[in-house]
Amino acid sequence: MEIEKSMKKYILGIHNGFESGVSLIYDGKVLEAVSEERFNFIKVFAGIPKMSLNYVLEKYNLKVEDIQSVVYSRVTFKNNWPKYILKVFKKLIISIFRNPLLIKVYIHRIKTELHDKIFMNEFFNWMNSIGIDKEKIILLDHHKAHAWSAFSCSPFDDAIILTADGRGDFKSTTISEGDIRKGIKELDFLTSFDSLGFLYAQVTKYLGFTPHKHEGKVTGLAAFGDPNKTISVFKKIVSWNSFFGHWDTNLNIYSPHNINRQKNFEQILAPYKKEDIAAGVQKHCEDLIVLYIKFWLKKLNKTLPINICLAGGLFANVKINQKIAEIEGIKNIFVFPNMGDGGLTVGGACYKNFVDNHSTKIDFSNVYLGKSYENNEIYNLLNKNKDKINFTKMEDRPVEISKELEKNLVVGYFDGRMEFGPRALGSRSILVNAKNKSINDYLNKRLERTEFMPFAPVTPIDYASECYLNWREDQVASYFMTRTYDCYENFSKEHQAVVHIDGTARPQIISPNLNNRYYSLVKTYCERNKKKALINTSFNAHEQPIIISPDLALKCLIENRVDVLVLSDYIVKVK
Repeated sequence: MEIEKSMKKYILGIHNGFESGVSLIYDGKVLEAVSEERFNFIKVFAGIPKMSLNYVLEKYNLKVEDIQSVVYSRVTFKNNWPKYILKVFKKLIISIFRNPLLIKVYIHRIKTELHDKIFMNEFFNWMNSIGIDKEKIILLDHHKAHAWSAFSCSPFDDAIILTADGRGDFKSTTISEGDIRKGIKELDFLTSFDSLGFLYAQVTKYLGFTPHKHEGKVTGLAAFGDPNKTISVFKKIVSWNSFFGHWDTNLNIYSPHNINRQKNFEQILAPYKKEDIAAGVQKHCEDLIVLYIKFWLKKLNKTLPINICLAGGLFANVKINQKIAEIEGIKNIFVFPNMGDGGLTVGGACYKNFVDNHSTKIDFSNVYLGKSYENNEIYNLLNKNKDKINFTKMEDRPVEISKELEKNLVVGYFDGRMEFGPRALGSRSILVNAKNKSINDYLNKRLERTEFMPFAPVTPIDYASECYLNWREDQVASYFMTRTYDCYENFSKEHQAVVHIDGTARPQIISPNLNNRYYSLVKTYCERNKKKALINTSFNAHEQPIIISPDLALKCLIENRVDVLVLSDYIVKVK
């Protein structure tokens, strides 16, 4: 695709940490946003996104000299150092008064974060090797990039912005104000010594899962436990300071930045069941985030209700997002759909767009921002494999696919541009009817997954208010599957496969303006079967990234991951 390049300002956002990738913005619009894992098939890949950049430049027929700016936010050291040093010094004095040996924890923490400079050096060396001048590169603080992704892409003119993750540029949490005219002003931050992201990651590892990858399994497991059995333990690990309005980590028990085995941490949790540990950490993180927001609502003394924007890996936790949405005084929430570090590429580019164009807002109407394939490419692939498969071009697409779903078949659905972010939203999805809860075990085994959460529903916008308590059309988080809702009883009975044990679901609400082909399919199925949802799960096997290309989709069909494959306008089955 070639775009007239004269007088255009192309902005690249690049990230080389976990979920590395590239985004391209020009004239206030996100043209492309892709993750390296989809190209190299290494889940949550951390490293140089060479394939992503090559794809973007080739698609738009760009050379490196056509790029006006490159924004980088993995680690930048662009901190408010006096404020940071004061915060750490205060915490250090209190900590070593209790236990002088904790000075070692501080030294180790700061050394680790200073060591992060190697990632920045790696990035600069790469930029130099491909001919991008250093003068074109902008370093934007990690959490400011998260904040810009959340506010610029939201529909709100003003909002509170909360970011939270493991760590980034010596911070773990920030609170900011966003204004459509003035931009973003950071109000306060918490250091990585008080990271809820690392607390959740450490519990993830303690429970036998992989941190930075399987936190969602802890969220699912939590619904099976009793938080009251362990909440007092987690309050000892991280306590709420009501006077200063933040939480404090007890470094005698737990070093939040250390994902390796910690003796005191393991001993204090050892007497409890896994389900209760998961429930306790989930409830405690929910409570701390809610207390923090309530503190700032009171301190800012703004006219309520007010909107809130969320970004950072902690807000992949859909239950936390629901609790935030339910806070009295919060009007609406927006969670940036690629809330983890993969979203830094868009956030950084949004900031540069603001600097250039004095516009806080960016054109980010949907997440279908990746690679697509034409029908002729798909036909050629299918024709090459005709000895293994049968395929036909559909005449009445929604009806023909619905008929396959009505047979209780598993449909691999591949259509249009790939989604940006961790959620499959009807471009690279697996679809199944949601009638029977037994499908969960069956489908998980088939995909080699070990999940505690049920599969998520996709619901046409026409029915959403009948399915999910207090759902409103302006709740944009529901369009990107980034929060949970309590479900109406009738919906739960009729769609058991997509409602969790606690009575909640994590829906994708689909409308014609977001993805009309997908909407038409789901709506047709629901109308034909008097239902209000289908199962929508990501098109991939366990521990693999969501697939990017039709050949990988075909491979899933041949390997019996799915029964039927939809490739754009073609329906495919194994002979």
